Amino acid sequence: MKGLLIYKREDYLKNTNYANMLMNYGKQEGLEIECICYEDIQMGVNQEGLWINANMQKVHNIEFVINRTRESILGKQFEQMGIRVFNSSEVTYIANHKGRTHQFVSGLGLPALKTMFFYPKFMSISNIPFVYPFVLKSPDGHGGEEVFKVEGEYELKKLLETYPKEQWLLQEMCKHVGEDVRVFVIGNQIIGAIRRYSNVDFRANYCLGGQIESYTLKEEQKGLVNHILVHLQCDYVGIDFIVDEEGKFIFNELEDAVGSRSLYNLNKIDTAKLYILYIAKEMKKLA
Repeated sequence: MKGLLIYKREDYLKNTNYANMLMNYGKQEGLEIECICYEDIQMGVNQEGLWINANMQKVHNIEFVINRTRESILGKQFEQMGIRVFNSSEVTYIANHKGRTHQFVSGLGLPALKTMFFYPKFMSISNIPFVYPFVLKSPDGHGGEEVFKVEGEYELKKLLETYPKEQWLLQEMCKHVGEDVRVFVIGNQIIGAIRRYSNVDFRANYCLGGQIESYTLKEEQKGLVNHILVHLQCDYVGIDFIVDEEGKFIFNELEDAVGSRSLYNLNKIDTAKLYILYIAKEMKKLA
Protein backbone atom coordinates (compact mmCIF):
# COMPACT_ATOMS: atom_id res chain seq x y z
CA MET A 1 0.00 0.00 0.00
CA LYS A 2 1.33 3.39 -0.99
CA GLY A 3 0.90 6.52 1.10
CA LEU A 4 2.16 10.05 1.57
CA LEU A 5 3.52 11.64 4.74
CA ILE A 6 3.11 15.40 4.43
CA TYR A 7 4.79 18.07 6.56
CA LYS A 8 5.31 21.77 6.15
CA ARG A 9 8.98 22.25 5.38
CA GLU A 10 9.83 24.03 8.63
CA ASP A 11 8.12 21.32 10.69
CA TYR A 12 9.81 18.56 8.69
CA LEU A 13 13.24 19.99 9.48
CA LYS A 14 12.35 19.87 13.18
CA ASN A 15 10.91 16.36 12.96
CA THR A 16 13.09 14.58 10.40
CA ASN A 17 13.90 11.71 12.76
CA TYR A 18 10.24 11.14 13.55
CA ALA A 19 9.33 11.22 9.85
CA ASN A 20 12.02 8.62 9.15
CA MET A 21 10.70 6.44 11.97
CA LEU A 22 7.20 6.55 10.48
CA MET A 23 8.52 5.57 7.05
CA ASN A 24 10.76 2.78 8.41
CA TYR A 25 8.03 1.29 10.58
CA GLY A 26 5.77 1.56 7.54
CA LYS A 27 8.10 -0.69 5.53
CA GLN A 28 7.88 -3.31 8.25
CA GLU A 29 4.09 -3.28 7.93
CA GLY A 30 3.98 -3.33 4.13
CA LEU A 31 3.34 0.40 3.78
CA GLU A 32 5.36 2.31 1.21
CA ILE A 33 5.39 5.86 2.56
CA GLU A 34 6.87 8.83 0.70
CA CYS A 35 7.51 12.06 2.60
CA ILE A 36 6.79 15.33 0.78
CA CYS A 37 6.51 18.96 1.82
CA TYR A 38 3.27 20.93 1.73
CA GLU A 39 5.01 23.77 -0.07
CA ASP A 40 5.66 21.43 -3.03
CA ILE A 41 1.98 20.57 -3.47
CA GLN A 42 -0.47 22.13 -5.91
CA MET A 43 -4.16 21.29 -5.84
CA GLY A 44 -7.44 22.47 -7.27
CA VAL A 45 -10.36 21.49 -9.49
CA ASN A 46 -10.98 21.37 -13.23
CA GLN A 47 -13.61 19.99 -15.61
CA GLU A 48 -12.46 16.46 -14.80
CA GLY A 49 -12.72 16.98 -11.04
CA LEU A 50 -10.18 17.35 -8.24
CA TRP A 51 -6.44 17.23 -8.88
CA ILE A 52 -3.25 17.25 -6.80
CA ASN A 53 0.35 17.63 -7.97
CA ALA A 54 3.47 17.06 -5.89
CA ASN A 55 6.77 18.38 -7.22
CA MET A 56 4.96 19.15 -10.50
CA GLN A 57 3.91 15.50 -10.91
CA LYS A 58 0.34 14.24 -10.69
CA VAL A 59 -0.35 12.35 -7.47
CA HIS A 60 -1.77 8.92 -8.30
CA ASN A 61 -1.98 5.38 -6.91
CA ILE A 62 -2.04 6.75 -3.35
CA GLU A 63 -4.21 4.88 -0.86
CA PHE A 64 -3.61 6.91 2.32
CA VAL A 65 -2.14 10.19 3.58
CA ILE A 66 -0.61 11.02 6.96
CA ASN A 67 -1.35 14.74 7.20
CA ARG A 68 1.02 16.54 9.60
CA THR A 69 0.49 19.99 8.04
CA ARG A 70 -2.43 21.22 10.17
CA GLU A 71 -4.15 22.19 6.87
CA SER A 72 -7.70 20.85 6.72
CA ILE A 73 -8.24 21.87 3.08
CA LEU A 74 -5.42 19.51 2.08
CA GLY A 75 -6.98 16.63 3.98
CA LYS A 76 -10.40 17.39 2.50
CA GLN A 77 -8.99 17.38 -1.04
CA PHE A 78 -7.58 13.89 -0.60
CA GLU A 79 -10.74 12.63 1.11
CA GLN A 80 -12.90 13.92 -1.74
CA MET A 81 -10.68 11.86 -4.04
CA GLY A 82 -11.46 8.73 -2.02
CA ILE A 83 -8.16 8.59 -0.11
CA ARG A 84 -8.01 7.82 3.63
CA VAL A 85 -6.44 10.67 5.60
CA PHE A 86 -4.92 10.44 9.11
CA ASN A 87 -6.08 12.69 10.93
CA SER A 88 -9.33 13.37 9.12
CA SER A 89 -10.02 16.82 7.69
CA GLU A 90 -12.74 17.23 10.35
CA VAL A 91 -10.24 16.76 13.19
CA THR A 92 -7.74 19.09 11.49
CA TYR A 93 -10.44 21.72 10.89
CA ILE A 94 -11.61 21.69 14.52
CA ALA A 95 -8.23 21.32 16.23
CA ASN A 96 -6.32 24.03 14.38
CA HIS A 97 -8.56 26.93 15.27
CA LYS A 98 -9.01 27.39 19.00
CA GLY A 99 -12.35 29.12 18.49
CA ARG A 100 -13.77 26.15 16.58
CA THR A 101 -12.29 23.80 19.17
CA HIS A 102 -14.05 25.58 22.03
CA GLN A 103 -17.31 25.70 20.08
CA PHE A 104 -17.11 21.95 19.58
CA VAL A 105 -16.19 21.15 23.19
CA SER A 106 -18.78 23.55 24.58
CA GLY A 107 -21.41 21.65 22.64
CA LEU A 108 -20.35 18.51 24.52
CA GLY A 109 -20.80 20.19 27.89
CA LEU A 110 -17.19 19.84 29.06
CA PRO A 111 -15.84 22.31 31.64
CA ALA A 112 -13.85 25.12 30.01
CA LEU A 113 -12.67 28.63 30.84
CA LYS A 114 -14.73 31.64 29.82
CA THR A 115 -13.58 32.57 26.33
CA MET A 116 -14.33 35.42 23.91
CA PHE A 117 -13.74 35.49 20.16
CA PHE A 118 -12.23 38.92 19.58
CA TYR A 119 -11.93 40.79 16.25
CA PRO A 120 -9.73 43.92 16.66
CA LYS A 121 -11.01 45.65 13.50
CA PHE A 122 -14.51 46.17 14.84
CA MET A 123 -14.45 45.33 18.55
CA SER A 124 -13.43 47.78 21.26
CA ILE A 125 -10.84 46.84 23.87
CA SER A 126 -12.77 49.01 26.32
CA ASN A 127 -15.79 46.68 26.37
CA ILE A 128 -14.18 43.35 27.15
CA PRO A 129 -16.15 41.22 29.67
CA PHE A 130 -13.05 40.15 31.61
CA VAL A 131 -11.07 41.47 34.52
CA TYR A 132 -7.32 41.81 34.11
CA PRO A 133 -5.15 39.83 33.92
CA PHE A 134 -6.47 37.51 31.24
CA VAL A 135 -4.94 35.45 28.43
CA LEU A 136 -4.66 36.53 24.81
CA LYS A 137 -4.32 33.64 22.32
CA SER A 138 -3.85 33.40 18.60
CA PRO A 139 -6.55 31.03 17.30
CA ASP A 140 -4.10 29.11 15.12
CA GLY A 141 -1.00 29.04 17.33
CA HIS A 142 0.49 25.88 18.80
CA GLY A 143 3.25 24.91 21.19
CA GLY A 144 2.53 27.89 23.42
CA GLU A 145 3.29 30.37 20.61
CA GLU A 146 1.39 33.68 20.55
CA VAL A 147 -0.11 33.15 24.00
CA PHE A 148 0.18 36.18 26.28
CA LYS A 149 -0.80 37.11 29.80
CA VAL A 150 -2.32 40.60 29.57
CA GLU A 151 -2.08 42.78 32.66
CA GLY A 152 -3.98 45.85 31.45
CA GLU A 153 -5.60 47.74 28.58
CA TYR A 154 -2.40 49.50 27.53
CA GLU A 155 -0.55 46.18 27.24
CA LEU A 156 -3.43 44.67 25.27
CA LYS A 157 -3.36 47.58 22.83
CA LYS A 158 0.39 47.17 22.30
CA LEU A 159 0.09 43.43 21.71
CA LEU A 160 -2.66 43.93 19.14
CA GLU A 161 -0.50 46.50 17.36
CA THR A 162 2.57 44.25 17.44
CA TYR A 163 0.69 41.21 16.18
CA PRO A 164 -1.90 42.54 13.67
CA LYS A 165 -4.11 39.49 13.40
CA GLU A 166 -7.73 39.54 12.27
CA GLN A 167 -8.93 37.57 15.27
CA TRP A 168 -7.87 36.48 18.73
CA LEU A 169 -9.20 34.53 21.65
CA LEU A 170 -9.48 36.21 25.03
CA GLN A 171 -9.69 33.84 27.96
CA GLU A 172 -10.08 34.24 31.67
CA MET A 173 -7.16 33.01 33.74
CA CYS A 174 -7.43 29.94 35.88
CA LYS A 175 -6.63 30.74 39.52
CA HIS A 176 -4.10 27.93 39.44
CA VAL A 177 -1.67 28.62 36.55
CA GLY A 178 1.37 26.87 35.14
CA GLU A 179 0.04 23.31 35.20
CA ASP A 180 -1.72 21.15 32.66
CA VAL A 181 -2.09 17.53 31.58
CA ARG A 182 -1.71 16.34 28.01
CA VAL A 183 -3.50 13.12 27.11
CA PHE A 184 -2.20 11.25 24.06
CA VAL A 185 -4.66 9.39 21.85
CA ILE A 186 -3.96 6.96 18.99
CA GLY A 187 -6.78 5.15 17.21
CA ASN A 188 -9.33 6.86 19.44
CA GLN A 189 -7.73 5.15 22.48
CA ILE A 190 -5.80 6.75 25.34
CA ILE A 191 -2.17 5.61 25.23
CA GLY A 192 -0.70 7.78 27.99
CA ALA A 193 -0.64 11.15 29.74
CA ILE A 194 1.93 13.59 31.10
CA ARG A 195 1.72 16.41 33.58
CA ARG A 196 3.44 19.64 32.52
CA TYR A 197 4.20 22.39 35.00
CA SER A 198 6.24 25.56 35.32
CA ASN A 199 7.28 27.67 38.29
CA VAL A 200 8.35 30.61 36.10
CA ASP A 201 5.65 30.90 33.41
CA PHE A 202 1.87 30.65 33.29
CA ARG A 203 2.39 28.37 30.25
CA ALA A 204 3.50 24.84 31.06
CA ASN A 205 4.63 23.77 27.58
CA TYR A 206 7.59 21.39 27.52
CA CYS A 207 9.08 23.21 24.51
CA LEU A 208 9.05 26.44 26.54
CA GLY A 209 11.05 24.97 29.39
CA GLY A 210 8.25 23.47 31.45
CA GLN A 211 8.89 20.43 33.60
CA ILE A 212 7.21 17.09 32.88
CA GLU A 213 6.30 13.94 34.74
CA SER A 214 4.20 10.86 34.08
CA TYR A 215 0.56 11.17 34.97
CA THR A 216 -2.00 8.47 35.75
CA LEU A 217 -5.49 9.49 34.74
CA LYS A 218 -8.36 8.98 37.15
CA GLU A 219 -11.54 7.35 35.88
CA GLU A 220 -13.39 10.68 35.96
CA GLN A 221 -10.64 12.25 33.83
CA LYS A 222 -10.68 9.35 31.37
CA GLY A 223 -14.40 9.94 31.11
CA LEU A 224 -13.87 13.52 29.94
CA VAL A 225 -11.43 12.37 27.27
CA ASN A 226 -13.65 9.53 26.10
CA HIS A 227 -16.63 11.87 25.90
CA ILE A 228 -14.70 13.85 23.28
CA LEU A 229 -13.65 10.69 21.43
CA VAL A 230 -17.22 9.45 21.21
CA HIS A 231 -18.07 12.54 19.18
CA LEU A 232 -14.83 12.94 17.21
CA GLN A 233 -12.87 10.04 15.73
CA CYS A 234 -9.21 10.88 16.37
CA ASP A 235 -6.35 8.98 14.74
CA TYR A 236 -3.52 10.68 16.64
CA VAL A 237 -4.00 13.77 18.81
CA GLY A 238 -3.13 15.36 22.12
CA ILE A 239 -5.90 16.66 24.37
CA ASP A 240 -4.82 19.28 26.90
CA PHE A 241 -6.52 20.05 30.19
CA ILE A 242 -5.70 22.84 32.62
CA VAL A 243 -5.64 21.64 36.23
CA ASP A 244 -7.49 24.01 38.55
CA GLU A 245 -6.77 24.71 42.22
CA GLU A 246 -8.94 21.74 43.23
CA GLY A 247 -7.17 19.37 40.85
CA LYS A 248 -10.10 19.20 38.43
CA PHE A 249 -9.68 19.14 34.65
CA ILE A 250 -10.70 22.14 32.55
CA PHE A 251 -10.50 21.65 28.79
CA ASN A 252 -7.83 23.75 27.09
CA GLU A 253 -6.82 22.60 23.61
CA LEU A 254 -6.96 19.82 21.04
CA GLU A 255 -3.58 19.32 19.36
CA ASP A 256 -3.44 17.97 15.82
CA ALA A 257 -0.02 16.81 14.51
CA VAL A 258 0.92 16.43 18.17
CA GLY A 259 4.53 15.93 19.23
CA SER A 260 5.32 13.10 21.64
CA ARG A 261 8.96 13.52 22.63
CA SER A 262 7.92 14.05 26.25
CA LEU A 263 5.89 10.84 26.33
CA TYR A 264 8.79 8.83 24.93
CA ASN A 265 11.32 10.39 27.32
CA LEU A 266 9.18 9.56 30.33
CA ASN A 267 7.39 6.33 29.47
CA LYS A 268 9.34 5.00 26.48
CA ILE A 269 6.10 4.86 24.50
CA ASP A 270 7.01 4.71 20.81
CA THR A 271 4.15 6.67 19.25
CA ALA A 272 5.60 6.35 15.74
CA LYS A 273 5.36 2.56 15.92
CA LEU A 274 1.93 2.60 17.53
CA TYR A 275 0.64 5.05 14.93
CA ILE A 276 1.92 2.97 12.02
CA LEU A 277 0.49 -0.24 13.50
CA TYR A 278 -2.86 1.52 13.78
CA ILE A 279 -2.66 2.89 10.22
CA ALA A 280 -1.75 -0.54 8.84
CA LYS A 281 -4.71 -2.09 10.68
CA GLU A 282 -7.08 0.58 9.37
CA MET A 283 -5.86 0.18 5.79
CA LYS A 284 -6.28 -3.61 5.91
CA LYS A 285 -9.93 -2.99 6.80
CA LEU A 286 -10.31 -1.00 3.58
CA ALA A 287 -8.41 -3.46 1.37
